[in-house]
Amino acid sequence: MKNRLFLIFFIAFSSSFLKAQNNTFSPYSRYGLGDLNPTTFAHNAGMGGAYIALKPDSLTPIFINAGNPAAYSLIKLTCLEVGGTYINSKFTGNNSSLNRWSTNFAYGALGFPIRANGGACFGIMPYSNVGYDLQNTEDESGIGSVKYLYSGTGGLNKVFVGYGIMPFQNRLVNFRKKNLYIDDSLKHLSKGKYKIKDFGSKLLSDLSLGFNVNYIFGSIEQTSRVVYPSSINYNNTYREQALNFGAFTGNFGLQTAITIDSVKQKGTTKRRQLAQKVKFTFGYFMALNNTIRANYDATVYNYILNGSGSEVLRDTVLYRADQKGNITLPLEQGFGLGYKKGERINLVADFAITNWSQFIFLDNASSLKDNYRVALGINFVPEKYAAGNGAFFKKLNYRVGVNYQTGYIAVKNTVVSNYAVCAGVGFPVGFGRFASMVNVSAQYGQMGNTANNLIKENYWKINFGFTFSDRWFQKFRYD
Repeated sequence: MKNRLFLIFFIAFSSSFLKAQNNTFSPYSRYGLGDLNPTTFAHNAGMGGAYIALKPDSLTPIFINAGNPAAYSLIKLTCLEVGGTYINSKFTGNNSSLNRWSTNFAYGALGFPIRANGGACFGIMPYSNVGYDLQNTEDESGIGSVKYLYSGTGGLNKVFVGYGIMPFQNRLVNFRKKNLYIDDSLKHLSKGKYKIKDFGSKLLSDLSLGFNVNYIFGSIEQTSRVVYPSSINYNNTYREQALNFGAFTGNFGLQTAITIDSVKQKGTTKRRQLAQKVKFTFGYFMALNNTIRANYDATVYNYILNGSGSEVLRDTVLYRADQKGNITLPLEQGFGLGYKKGERINLVADFAITNWSQFIFLDNASSLKDNYRVALGINFVPEKYAAGNGAFFKKLNYRVGVNYQTGYIAVKNTVVSNYAVCAGVGFPVGFGRFASMVNVSAQYGQMGNTANNLIKENYWKINFGFTFSDRWFQKFRYD
């Protein structure tokens, strides 16, 4: 009962908090659906945001990989994750600079096992953020000075429910049982065919499949003004658009791995057991290009300013209330590779493409570009299950990573790219089945540049998250 009350409070608090915060000040949140929020949690953030081939450990401490839902199948304890982000940005352009900062709720998720070969997860996080206030003055031929003002607020949130399963978990064991004790004269598989089938059984036994059903909701308000401060011959123009979203989308993924626990000794047919097993992981991820419905109001009117600076309406050019339109999200696909040695080193790499050139906004094609993302990260633990003096420092998780995105926004024929370097630490908390972790990471990056009078953003992000692992929903035989 206590757990249920906690979940109800957590969901209600998260929903109200998401509505109240402003997560971005970026001028580039004017384009598309705003500044997109990463699907990774604090432990991924320290590894450059790589997640497609990242398989959680089945032993404590357990973490949730919400980026690839196939990883839910390895959740063996109830796992609660919450996190936040501090961001400090410096914007530079037109011989001026501006510093802004904010601290925001980043995510909340609860994962739990389902039977022996599956797991589920549900949570809430921001999907995108809009928050900009821009002003530009240009001298137009024959007109004089003209001011262009743009502002936008709001954003979208995402509630997700997912499930992951390992449908062929016992494939390798069953194959080896069936073929292990057959007399040589009765074997129906040659040595070569046996190795091929054994290798295929390993991949199938470690194959995980998963999906997320997402509900995206929120609102975005955008306004723009064209003002002629030095002329009375032109009317100023005001445009406003207010959108409300509420629709379902989906994404899915798969992961598999091959483990090498022994090597053949030179000159013999014997095999030597490795002190630390080596595992190669593979992952695939796809976010569907769903079409979602949006309700919107649009207003355009002309006005002049009187002697006191107040607006005097001249005429309404456009007024549309309670309109409906379609927004087609971009298709995203990615592949991931991973290398894990024992319980000490875990290296993962991502390569993904998002087809923003196919993005449709209110039934109109966009001028956005396809975005390519590359991420590389490593997690190192000196001794995961250390005990005794100095055990705490041996169990720390050290993380570093880098990521680069070519960018999907093109302004003045310049594509706005984004790169970052990351580092983080995971601090173990608790003992035994109560083992949990506090994750902290720092990220320094740059978005855009000052070429062609654009705005460059240099930012620091501090990601902090809490992972709590325990055995919930357990029925006790004796009270």
